[in-house]
Amino acid sequence: MSLPLSVPVSTRPLPKEIEINPKKARAWAEALPLTRTIESANIIAQTISVLNRGKLPAEERIALLEIYRPVISVLMEELDAIYAFSALPLPPKQKEAFDLAHLMSAEICFGYKLLVLEKTEKRFAFGIKKTLLLPIHRILTNQLALMMQSYKSYHPVPAGVWKEACALYQYAEVEGFAREIADGETKTTIADIFHDMLMISLADPYRLMYREVDRVQEILGQHRGMVELRPSSAGLDPQRTFAIALDGEDAPRPLVQGNRPPTGNVIRMVDPAKLVERLQQKLKAANSNAASAAKSRAAHDLNDLTARLIRLWGDPPKRQFRRNPADTGVALCAGIKAIAHFAELASNESPEDDAQAIRDGRTIPLLKMPTDPVSQRIGVEEWHVLNQSANGLRMHRDQGGNVGITVGEAIGVRFVGGQAWNVGVVRWLTLMEGNALEFGLELLSPAGHSVTIEPTIGSNGRAIPTILLATSHPELPPDMVMSMPDMFADLREFELNDHDELSRVRATTLIERTSKFDLFQFQPS
Repeated sequence: MSLPLSVPVSTRPLPKEIEINPKKARAWAEALPLTRTIESANIIAQTISVLNRGKLPAEERIALLEIYRPVISVLMEELDAIYAFSALPLPPKQKEAFDLAHLMSAEICFGYKLLVLEKTEKRFAFGIKKTLLLPIHRILTNQLALMMQSYKSYHPVPAGVWKEACALYQYAEVEGFAREIADGETKTTIADIFHDMLMISLADPYRLMYREVDRVQEILGQHRGMVELRPSSAGLDPQRTFAIALDGEDAPRPLVQGNRPPTGNVIRMVDPAKLVERLQQKLKAANSNAASAAKSRAAHDLNDLTARLIRLWGDPPKRQFRRNPADTGVALCAGIKAIAHFAELASNESPEDDAQAIRDGRTIPLLKMPTDPVSQRIGVEEWHVLNQSANGLRMHRDQGGNVGITVGEAIGVRFVGGQAWNVGVVRWLTLMEGNALEFGLELLSPAGHSVTIEPTIGSNGRAIPTILLATSHPELPPDMVMSMPDMFADLREFELNDHDELSRVRATTLIERTSKFDLFQFQPS
């Protein structure tokens, strides 16, 4: 079986400064200044790159990569702490850390792929399981790292990763060692790593918020052996079926709503039924043991994440609202403080300030964009609406911009001809070709009103900027606020200041909590 693995050509003589003696190489790696993360990561990534392109026996190259692994593990954690879950576009330091993590993982893959190709291209290969079990496991582990790096920063998975991962798993399956323990440290198999790839992809990672993709990986690690790949869909619910083509190059996909099956001849059905059942049992036990669990729908809460995974893996969601194509611009800002600022500005505008133009003898409204220095410093810009549904928008922005976006962030949107700032939440985000950004916005309220709140007990005397959300029905009084994160506590009392009109309110129900805000209902105290 020929493996479609991309590798650099190893033709250059190794420079003299590259240490290949194992003992000296270990001392060199351990002497790298780990507190200078970017510098050390760059050094070791470039070293591996030179090794991969130099004339060196494959076994010797692998021996050096194994020596570097403890240092690389530390550096990867430090790089992750820099770039992961930052708002897009990534600032320069975060972008450098992301690029280095990607480079290091890709170069490590190259080293092991060179060995795998050397061994599999031999006409007669004896003891193939013993020779290739660990290298293929290492490749898949680093390809999973590439995927995780992409998901955490909402970048696309690098081209070719899925194709190679599927081919390697298929090879291990055919040769009969896909379920052999490959790594003595983690006690994991090639199948375990490949199943993690599949299930994280099916967890809709571009909708996950701060640290949630890490939690998904932890959940999968706690439930090994509960995902199966089947050669056919016999006995599976067609509405709960996922498929992957092992000779294809695409991620797995749910076969619902008329989705096409993946392109390829070697199709496997992903069956997470045992995993879903176990998660349902754990969620039921957790909810029965926690009196407040049923009341709290906190989006970053583990129980809430588990419930979402059960829905995604057990009953793939279907679209609720039809999307209608759109071609218009909106003014956009991000964050509680920004929404409060622009909502306050809007409340002081007069209708005569509406931006208008004359076209073909008709007066048409234009987009009102705040241009004062304070507003520009806070961050406001025009985004393009690609399509619109009853409760959301698909937004697009070309490269650049001064407004950072991340999943779970509060967003203010002003439409053409509108005065109020609609309030919504980023539900998914991805970086497109050319560093353009697209994200999905769920609209929560047709207007946000700037107020402040201050806890009546335990306050430091500082009023907290907060958004009072208008209801969809104009005659209903508002009963919901979007505040800074971790402000909600059950029945916590606040003093609400609405432009010097003071009232006492009590928090009643937490609607949603992200790393960026708390959304909760209140009632008069």
